[in-house]
Amino acid sequence: MDHKRATIKDIASELKLSPSTVSKALRDHPNIGVVTKERVKKLAKQLHFVPNQSAIRFKQQKSFTLGILIPSMLDHFYVAAVEGFEKFAYDSGYNVLIGQSHESLLREKELLLTMQSNRVDGLIIAISRETVDTSHINECVQAGIPIVYFMRKPINEDFHCVCSDVYTGAIDAVAYFVSRGHKRIGFINASSFWTTSRDRFLGYRDGLVQHHIPFDKSLVQESDFTQESNLQAMRRLMQLESPPTAVLAFKDQVLLDAMCCLRREFPSKATTVELIGYGANPIIQYLEHPPLASLKEQPYEIGQKAGSLLLDLVNHPRTGYQPQLVKLPCELQVFNTHKQR
Repeated sequence: MDHKRATIKDIASELKLSPSTVSKALRDHPNIGVVTKERVKKLAKQLHFVPNQSAIRFKQQKSFTLGILIPSMLDHFYVAAVEGFEKFAYDSGYNVLIGQSHESLLREKELLLTMQSNRVDGLIIAISRETVDTSHINECVQAGIPIVYFMRKPINEDFHCVCSDVYTGAIDAVAYFVSRGHKRIGFINASSFWTTSRDRFLGYRDGLVQHHIPFDKSLVQESDFTQESNLQAMRRLMQLESPPTAVLAFKDQVLLDAMCCLRREFPSKATTVELIGYGANPIIQYLEHPPLASLKEQPYEIGQKAGSLLLDLVNHPRTGYQPQLVKLPCELQVFNTHKQR
């Protein structure tokens, strides 16, 4: 049995038409009559004809593939963001390549090269915690690959970015702490190289100012998201001469490690120190002793919006444009109001 793949030329030869006419008929071109279209499509179906996507993409100078580079699929935020981005890409006729840096700069660089070699038409990226020099990303842009940052964007980089309004979220968290009687409020932040870290810090600081609480730099610690770093940050806060009675954490992963630190090392404080994180991880609702609250973000929508901005750059390439910073609101989700102050 002959299993040779059918081509447009085969259909054209069988129907005594030109390959150009067959191609137009398959694309429902208005210059081709209805009868001819029906004949072409009927034979194409019989021959199990599948269009040569490589040839189509070569002709259009597009791969119809977009890339997304994230720190880890173990983080539910990025899983939801990938889902949103992938759905938008699929609905727009694009495939998606997904890469995980695992918080490694070297891995991030390797993945960018892979994306380039696979001719992605554009890329959205949340940089790794090790990334402080973005020259490798700028090289992609210079090579003609549009880039949109999401969540983790380097400070002072002029690119599109889609993120959560973490600044207002931090202000809301501080206000909620104050409403519950707290005046010593700690903060565990991440890399100061990211705009999302800076905005969280500014929201925390301005929230204190709004409630006439003096800023104390000893109440601000930094973590690199490893469990040991999270524990050390919480430990440093609790070992202060006047430790905090409430702590805002960069994300729920940090918050959960902070809870472990309290239970293991400062059990007398475990039921009195109140915690708020970012992310509203669904697993929190199943904890027997949940934290006070978490700021619910919109990762799915962030993925979709980042995809929309990226596709605009892909379809309308230009050398000069005004970078857009899109911020989606956070909502305080309360889990535990039963702790006694």
